Amino acid sequence: MKIPCEVIKDLLPLYYDKVCSKESCLLIEEHVNQCPQCADELQKLKTGLEKSSVLEGDVKAMKRISAAWKKDKIVAFTRGAMLISALAAMICFISYHIIGVEVLPDGRLVEPFALLPIGYLFVIVFMVSTICNFIFLRKRKKNAK
Repeated sequence: MKIPCEVIKDLLPLYYDKVCSKESCLLIEEHVNQCPQCADELQKLKTGLEKSSVLEGDVKAMKRISAAWKKDKIVAFTRGAMLISALAAMICFISYHIIGVEVLPDGRLVEPFALLPIGYLFVIVFMVSTICNFIFLRKRKKNAK
C-alpha cells in the first residue's frame, strides 16, 4: 500500500517525538527509506528542532532580566508608597488647618483632631518607605559593580 507523502509529512513530527504507534513507525520508516523528499523533511525536522534548543547563556540572561524586573518592582512599590504617604500626610495636615477649630456656644471645642495622628502615621510610612527605597537602591548599585 502506497501512502501519500502529505500523510507522511503530517506524521513525521509524531515519529520524531516517538509518540506514534509501532505500525505507524514502521510505515513511516519504510516510506522514508524509499522517498528521498520525505527523508529530507525528516532531516530538516531534526536539524530545525536541534538548532532551536535554548542555549545556556540565554537562560542565564533571562534569569538576570527576571531578577532585575523583580527588584525594579520592589523599588517602584517603595517609591509609590513614599509618594502616596507624603501626599496623604499633606492632605491630612492641610485639611486640619482648613477645617479649623470651633468653639460651640455651650463651650465645647470642636476640631478634626483625628486628622493629626493619621497625618503622623502617614509621615512614619513615608519615612519607612524612604529608608527601604534607599536600601534597595544601594543594594542594586552594589550588585551592579
